[in-house]
Amino acid sequence: MKAQEALFHLMPYGAPELKEVARRYMFRGILVGSIAWLVVFLLSFGTSAFLRNRPHETKVIVVPYRELAAPPPLTENTPPPQVAIAQPVAPPTVAVPVPVPDAEAPPEETIASQEEISAATPGVSNEGDNLVVAPPSQEELPKFGEYVYVEELPEAVTKVQPIYPDLAREASVDGTVVVQALVGKDGKVKDTKVVKSVAMLDAAAVTAVRQWVFKPALSNNKPVAVWVAVPVKFTLH
Repeated sequence: MKAQEALFHLMPYGAPELKEVARRYMFRGILVGSIAWLVVFLLSFGTSAFLRNRPHETKVIVVPYRELAAPPPLTENTPPPQVAIAQPVAPPTVAVPVPVPDAEAPPEETIASQEEISAATPGVSNEGDNLVVAPPSQEELPKFGEYVYVEELPEAVTKVQPIYPDLAREASVDGTVVVQALVGKDGKVKDTKVVKSVAMLDAAAVTAVRQWVFKPALSNNKPVAVWVAVPVKFTLH
């Protein structure tokens, strides 16, 4: 029994001959397969390149000279295309006049008298043989603080010096009063507003500014009414 066990241990396990033969055949199979795939690839690539570079056949039709027709002459006058002529239309028949009723004349109109015109038109009156027209309405003046576009501001032509109030002189009050003056289209002061006040001097400044005369402001070469600041200075010395 012990001899059999020793013999079993001395024998190689797993058939090493078969393993060696299988390894060798596997290597040969892989090598042959790779070579076969390479040959197939080279053949397909060479075939496609050959077919690509092969000259293409071109069909050429040769026509004998005798069968060619002569070209048309250049001097040949081709007839113009025929134009269809419209058939004459029969003239219209003469219309038969149809009587219509006479149009009614409008009623007679009378011309209004001077009294009726003066009554219908405000601002116009008739005094004897003279036609009297009422003066136009006053010009529209801008409100204080309203912006008016002007190209030239008003310029003072006539300045009136203010009268120093005795009470202010005795109290040694002096300073500058700023008066906003509304200069009309005729250059006269229409309204005033004190924007910088000095006690006991405002009334005298406003009285003086209302007497000033200006060259009116111009907008598009036309006089316009506009507010302008006028400083009035009072000094004791």
